[in-house]
Amino acid sequence: MKDKVSVIIPTYNREKTIKKAIMSCLNQTYKNIEVIVVDDCSTDNTKKVIDSIKDDRLKYIKLKTNSGACCARNTGIKKSTGKYIIFNDSDDTFRENKIEKQLNNLIKNKSDLDFCQLEEHTGDGKTCEFPTKKQEKRLSKKNILDELCIGNVISTQTILAKKSVFEDILFDENLPRLQDYDLVLRIACKYKISHTKEVLVDMYKQKNSISFSNDKLMRACIIMIGKNYNMDEDNLLTLRKSLIILANKDEKDAFERKLEKERKKRYEFEKKLDSVIRSKRWILINKLIPNRRRKK
Repeated sequence: MKDKVSVIIPTYNREKTIKKAIMSCLNQTYKNIEVIVVDDCSTDNTKKVIDSIKDDRLKYIKLKTNSGACCARNTGIKKSTGKYIIFNDSDDTFRENKIEKQLNNLIKNKSDLDFCQLEEHTGDGKTCEFPTKKQEKRLSKKNILDELCIGNVISTQTILAKKSVFEDILFDENLPRLQDYDLVLRIACKYKISHTKEVLVDMYKQKNSISFSNDKLMRACIIMIGKNYNMDEDNLLTLRKSLIILANKDEKDAFERKLEKERKKRYEFEKKLDSVIRSKRWILINKLIPNRRRKK
């Protein structure tokens, strides 16, 4: 019989998206799974939606207090019974062969953790792939730890790993953001990582996502800069420089957006002014005014 894979989904007030996320896991081509939903004290109809799904492989755990996604994931890890662990978010979905493809790649490469590509969907209908083509090109030439010190290329939903890895290394519950980045950095220092070069996850950005919090990003970067990751000095220096840049990224992006907005306003004003100057009425007025002056 095939080894069991535990899928862990933390959730908080996702009554509108949780069912789609769960079903994308239950409908996998790889069938020997358990799906553990850890509810971080939702106040909406999340539990009611979950109860409507009739599948013996689905398990529901509710935390006693609101403790954050990392605590929920760690709880799921401790309660899991599978040989392998995979994560999903309650507003994202898996492609139907995600588990099968990643597990095959992990076994083939004799690795401890495997990650795949994801497609990010934004509210404006645009999509982008992660890791980017530029990052993928570097990944094919570099050690994964070297690339991770430049920036994160592994999102939580793209991970499939041996449970033994998480029995050794858990999510840091003190980090307000970048928990997946911190986790894979610590794993990469100790375990072998492989890459399935195929989009197997669809990620949908929500307006109330933690990813939009600039203050939490700054605090997370400061905590990570102070950590003593088990890597050589060159990598540690590269990582700390990258975190300093990342900590100021949102502020820089906000300034550039404001600047671009001002440029557009000025362009629109100049465009309107030009159309007025070129109009027949304006030309006529300019012809009449000098004539009046001459008469005086």
